[in-house]
Amino acid sequence: MTLEEILSNAVSSHATDVHIEHSNLGATVFQRNFGVLHKIANLSQGSNLINRIKMRSNLDLSETRRTQEGQFLFEERNRQTFIRVSIVATVKGEKIAMRLLPEKNRLGLNDIGIKPSLLTTLNSTLKGASGLILVCGATGAGKSTTLYSCLDSLNNGKRTIFTIEDPVEYEIQGLFQCEPNHAIGLDSAALLKSFLRQDPDIIMVGEIRDSITANLAVNAALTGHLVLATLHTNSALDAMHRCHGWQVDFFSLVSSLKLIIHQSMLYKIASQQPVFNGLQPLWKDSLPKSYEMLISTPALWQTFTHKDSEAQIALV
Repeated sequence: MTLEEILSNAVSSHATDVHIEHSNLGATVFQRNFGVLHKIANLSQGSNLINRIKMRSNLDLSETRRTQEGQFLFEERNRQTFIRVSIVATVKGEKIAMRLLPEKNRLGLNDIGIKPSLLTTLNSTLKGASGLILVCGATGAGKSTTLYSCLDSLNNGKRTIFTIEDPVEYEIQGLFQCEPNHAIGLDSAALLKSFLRQDPDIIMVGEIRDSITANLAVNAALTGHLVLATLHTNSALDAMHRCHGWQVDFFSLVSSLKLIIHQSMLYKIASQQPVFNGLQPLWKDSLPKSYEMLISTPALWQTFTHKDSEAQIALV
C-alpha cells in the first residue's frame, strides 16, 4: 500500500488523521474517522513508507532518534489536502501522525454552529478595539476553524491583522501570516514581540503553549490590540487554571479578558457536531481580587451553554 493510496483512501472516507506505527515486524496503518481509530493495513518490513513521508515533508531521512515535524500538499482528483506530519521515536520504532486538512471553503461565523446568544456576544466582542478572546478545546475540536471564521469577519481592509500559526493552514489575502522557525530561534514569543513594532490592530496566536507567550498576549491585549488565541483545555474555566499555572499577571489578565469560548466535537455514527460553551466576564470597574476568587465565584461570569436532545456539555 503506497502513501498515495493511504492518503486517497483517508481523504475519500473523511478521515481526520492517519497514524503509522513502525516496528521490527513492519508497519501498521490506522486512520481516525469521526473520533474513532480504525486499523487499515499491515505493511511488510521492507516497506519504504516512512522514508517516503519524510521525503515529501522535506525531513531528514537519516534521523530516527529526534522528533521531526513537517508538511506537504497532497493533490489528487482535482482536490488538494494539506498534510501536517509529526514523527516521534519510540522503543518499537518511529511513530508517524498525519493530520489531514482538506481544501474547503471556510465557514462564516453564522455557519459554524455557535448558538445565537454566544454568537451575538462574540460578534460584539470582535467589534472592540482591544481585548483578549480565548478559544479553548482539545486537539481536533475545530478551534482553528473558529479563529479563521473570526478573522474572515474582521478582514475588511480597515485594520492590520497579524497571525502566528504553526503551520499556516490556509493562506488568506489581506493577513500577515507568520510561522515560527525554531531552527533559527524564531519562536511564537519572538514573533509576538516583533508584531508589536509593526503597528498591528489585531493579532491571532494559533496556540499559547508557554508562560512567555501567554504574558505577551495579555500585555498586547492590554495595550490597545485585539488578540485572539487558542489554548488546550477541558473547559472554558480551565483557561484560568492554565494562566494561573503560568503565573500570568492576574490584574493584566482580568483587565484585558473579554470572552472565553470552549469548543468540543460531538461524534455520532457517521457525523460530527461542534459544541460551543462560553464565559463572559461580568466585572467592569470592580476587578476580582485573585485567581481563587475568579475560579470559585460563578457570579463573576455570564455563562453560555450548548444544549441538544442528546447532550449538555458542562461548562465547568
